[in-house]
Amino acid sequence: MSDIVIDEKIGQWIQEHKSALLEDIAGFVNIPSVASYDPSSPYPFGERCAEAIQYVLNLGQRFGFQTINREYYCAEISLGDAAKRSVGIWGHADVVPAGEGWIYPPFACTVRDDFLIGRGVQDNKGAVIAVLYALRFIKELGIPLNYHLRHMIGSGEEIGMHDVAYYRKHYTTPDFNIVADSGFPVCYGEKGMLSVTLGCDLSDPSILRMQGGEASNSVPGYAELVVSRDGDATAKLSALPASIPYSESEETIILSAVGKAGHAAFPEGTQNAIAVLLEPLLHGAWFGEPARKQLERIYEICKYHDGRALGIQCEDTISGALTCIGTKLQGQEGRLELELNIRYPIQQSSEILLKQLEKSGFTLSHVHVSEPNYYNPDTPEVGRLTNVYRDVTGEQAEPFVMGGGTYARKLSHAVGFGPGLPTDLSPLQLPQGHGHIHGPDEVQSIPNLLTALKIYIKALLELNELYQSADYAS
Repeated sequence: MSDIVIDEKIGQWIQEHKSALLEDIAGFVNIPSVASYDPSSPYPFGERCAEAIQYVLNLGQRFGFQTINREYYCAEISLGDAAKRSVGIWGHADVVPAGEGWIYPPFACTVRDDFLIGRGVQDNKGAVIAVLYALRFIKELGIPLNYHLRHMIGSGEEIGMHDVAYYRKHYTTPDFNIVADSGFPVCYGEKGMLSVTLGCDLSDPSILRMQGGEASNSVPGYAELVVSRDGDATAKLSALPASIPYSESEETIILSAVGKAGHAAFPEGTQNAIAVLLEPLLHGAWFGEPARKQLERIYEICKYHDGRALGIQCEDTISGALTCIGTKLQGQEGRLELELNIRYPIQQSSEILLKQLEKSGFTLSHVHVSEPNYYNPDTPEVGRLTNVYRDVTGEQAEPFVMGGGTYARKLSHAVGFGPGLPTDLSPLQLPQGHGHIHGPDEVQSIPNLLTALKIYIKALLELNELYQSADYAS
């Protein structure tokens, strides 16, 4: 079958199935599958994540695939001969919390013009359904596969990837793995991830509570401070900028701030609400010593996203600069804790970073390290996937390394491959900071998703040709 003929078949099939694709994404997004981990439960990531896993299994069964529920850690949907070399395509059913500031309902998939809006339309439910439809194309056209194709959908990606760890412990992972939770063309490396909580005493009796952020991998979009209401605090209210709204009761004053939320791995263009809140309060002398000095340090950590406030700035030529985000702040009863999300260069050592953090004057707790991922970009698979992207889009983009963390770092022989494509959100006229993954009003371009579906279909066919060669014979 010629390339022109197969392109025509793919384009026609996608148009015929477009409405069904969007309906299935909408049903998926309607499930508020925010994960919480309890390995002792029959639903280890919560009942709503289990519901999301069952949703995709039901779709797989409806389309005639073999489906397996891996104890609600993962769903597995497969096609082809299990005795052959296997290719896994991974995605996840869980999402980060909605957060504040949405214009559209977060857990209802809104269709506006050529866009989908809702939590998970980008990360990662739209991609999961697109990949499933790529498998559906292969099956409905009766294309014989030279490999065993396995679509794997986890339910705890956003909170530590215990789902993949469980799967690897109990089951055999595919020989080659594609993670559909990235950008195009091919992501062959991911920075290391270091999560650590900084702690310090906060000896200011006027501070009753501080909090900011909801997810450990998101730039906070909202923060607030509750202080005792007395004459001194009341007198300072008139000097506050409009960016710090407040409310009063007989005993307390609640001060708040809104930032520009986004994914902690891609902080450019975001604004940490913790820094937005603290800046005018520090200038306005709201805090006594030594609390002021501690909060100044928290402000500096959250204002910048390169780790300079902690002396951990670094970069390498493979993966670029370190990022450091203060993601979740909790302060009450004289104690303050700030969770950091650090993405460090592939050639940097987590041990060196931790030694530097130990000199910061903060206590360190809840330390978790996820080592960098690197896959040889010169392999035939990377070359084939890259060429498919170039062929479909006409863009001569190169494989890359990123700061985001996907299942690829937990798997062997793994790369990221879409579905992210550049998107112009201006027709939606959303406020700045809206429309991105982990932010309010998360958006997915429908034309981009259909392009990604075409890329996935052609990539599966390209791998089929690759694995037909004698070098890959079973």
